[in-house]
This record gives sequence, structure tokens and C-alpha cells, in this order.
Amino acid sequence: MKTINNKILYFAYSLFLLIPLSLITGPFIPDLFLVIISLIFLYLLFKDQNFALIKNKYSFFFIIFCLVIITISIFSSNLSSFKSAIFYFRFGLFSIATYVLIKSNQQIFKSLFYLFIIIYSSLFIDTLYQYYFSKNLLGFTYINNIENFRLTSFFRDDEVLGSYTARFFPLILFLFVLNTELYSFKKRFILISIIIIESFTIVLFSGERTSLALYLLSFFFIFFSSKKVRKILIIPTISILLISVITFSFSDKVRYRVITTTINQLGLSPQSERFVLFSKTYEGHYLVAANMFKEKPFFGHGPKMFRFFCDKDENFVAPNACSTHPHNFYAQMLSELGLFGFLSLFIMFLFICFLFIKNFFSQLFRKKQFLTDQAICLLAFYFSSLFPLLPSGNFFNNWLSIIMYYPLGFLIYSIKQKKFYV
Repeated sequence: MKTINNKILYFAYSLFLLIPLSLITGPFIPDLFLVIISLIFLYLLFKDQNFALIKNKYSFFFIIFCLVIITISIFSSNLSSFKSAIFYFRFGLFSIATYVLIKSNQQIFKSLFYLFIIIYSSLFIDTLYQYYFSKNLLGFTYINNIENFRLTSFFRDDEVLGSYTARFFPLILFLFVLNTELYSFKKRFILISIIIIESFTIVLFSGERTSLALYLLSFFFIFFSSKKVRKILIIPTISILLISVITFSFSDKVRYRVITTTINQLGLSPQSERFVLFSKTYEGHYLVAANMFKEKPFFGHGPKMFRFFCDKDENFVAPNACSTHPHNFYAQMLSELGLFGFLSLFIMFLFICFLFIKNFFSQLFRKKQFLTDQAICLLAFYFSSLFPLLPSGNFFNNWLSIIMYYPLGFLIYSIKQKKFYV
């Protein structure tokens, strides 16, 4: 019987490793892998009667969150909203399943680290090839003009190359920290420099400005939080600055997309009448979200209801204001889950900020870190992802949710194994 359990766990382990690679194909395959891993976890949970795994604060709060959004979706009387809410629990199961997989096989740290190195190196080569030849290595073409410059590499029509690279970057540094014993200092320095240069170049050339901000937020969160990692990051930081200067000096497309377009959309150009919040389109989204919040301030209209509310003529606020979501997690929470959803996210973000500040002052006055390096890297992931002053994707989007919950099992592992605080 133990042999069968080991085989099942190894199968789940293999699927877990394949999720980052499968995300390049879209949401279906990685979501399928996530569901299978969650079902395997449930099977072993009931088979071994090991319910202690789900008897913790994380599970309790997640169950409460799921029950509330399911209740809200029922009152929304919308099937799409209900389907999104009723199956949301799979992400919580997946996070605990990840913790079980890590605990049963420590090899996962090394395997995943090498896999990400291969993925990032492939994306880096393909991104540069696509930039110079207007098609990637597989022959996928893209619109190569200065007004609509976006590179997508193997993601084809999905403009998420920068998001994928920037969001997983702190997780790669986490894996790097855990695998430092495998290399000498010189090899570690070379390896981390290559990873940073490749990842930053990918994000910059993708033309995704939010992803660039996410990358820099997580990078400097780690830089100012970890004394040990900071020593290794000094030269890569200089490299980032040089890459930026050279790219903006010689690439009209990247400069126009990242700098000129941003200035114009924010209303900071001499021709602009006023300051605009990110862009007029996003500003319209936020006005719709504000109206939805005013109607149902405590629990909102239900998951994925923004698209239905803004589509009604009586809810018109501005041209192009209607979309599938308001492009900001907190605006989406206020409109779809009310104060309950907003506070759920914002309190987590404030707690991360509290840990960052406490760790910073501990280094400043006590010359000692409050958090471990691995905890810092994982917190950097959620600090950047939950940063309120940036546009974001759909909180209930399957593809984005998989990325958001993928590192959570590692965070649970760090806390459970007492590797979170120094």
C-alpha cells in the first residue's frame, strides 16, 4: 500500500513540476494538472485519515473566504459567478497539496530551479529573436510597429510574457537561496547574474509596463530585506541600469512603449488637460467599480459580475469603461466582493509591509535579519502581486490564480518547518 502511495505522490510531483511549463500553453492544461493534484491530495487525505493537514489557520480562513464568495455568488443569481466561486476551493487544496509534496520530496527545490533556468533561458533567446526578426523561433509573428509594440514569445496571442517572467522571478530567487550549497560563491554569482539579466530583459522587451513595475518591486523588496542576497545583487543591479540605459537609447519601440506611452496615458505630456489614473480606459473601469461598490458596499455583486454590470446602458460612465474586470485587484474586490473582499486582500498586504519594515529596522539597529532569506523571497512575490497602486489582471482568472497560488505551498512549508523567522 505504501508503494502505491509513493507512485501516486510521484505522479503528482511530476505534474507539479510541469505546471510552470504548461502555463505557456494557456490556462486549461495547468488548471487540469492543478485539479488532478488536488484530487490526489483529497484521496490520500481521506485514505490515511490525516486531517491534521487541513486543521490550521490558513485552511480556516480560506474556507471562510470560499464560503462567503459562494454565498455572494448565489445571491448574484448569475451562473458564471457561481461557477467561479464554487470551484475556487481547488486553489486552497492545491496549496496544501504542494506543502505535502515538498515535505515528501525535497528534490523538488533542485528540480524546479533547473526547470525555471531552462524556461527563462528559452524565453530570453526567443524574445530577442522575435524582437529582431518579427517572429519567434516557432514562426509565430507579432505586430512590429512602434504604436503597438508587444513581444509574446511562445505565448503567441496572449500578452503575458512579461507577467509570467516578473511574477515567477521572486520564486526563482527563493529556489536559488535554497540551492546555494550546490555551488561555490563564484558560480552562485554568475548564475544569479544570468538569471537577473535574462529575466529583466524579457520583461523590458515584452513592453508590459505593469510587469516591469512588478519585477522592480520584488527585486528591491529582496534587495533591501536580505543582507546576504544583497551582496550578490549589487552587480546585477548595475547591470539592470545599464540594460535600461542602452535599451532606451537605441530601441525606439521599447522607449516609446515604456516611457512615451506611459507619459501620454497618465496625462503628463504638455498637450494633456489633466492627470489620468493610469489611462482613461482604466479610469473608466474604476468609476464603474466605484458605482458597484456604492450599490453593495459590504459584500459586492459577486465574482466576475463586473462585466455584466458595466454592460448595462444605465451604468455607462465613460467610453471603453466596460471590460471583463476593472484591472485592479482592490477595485475588483470592492465591486464584486465589497469591503469583505477588499479587507481580505488589503490586510494581507499590510501584514507583509509590517514584516518588511520590522525586518528593515532589525537590520538597521540590531544588525540582524528578522526574516529568513527564503521567507523574504516568498513575501516579495506577494508584496508585488498585491501592491495596490498598479493595474492588475482578473483576480478570478484561472491562469493568474495558478501563478498566485503556486508559491503558497512553499510559504506554508517555510512556516511549518520554522524556516520563516531567523
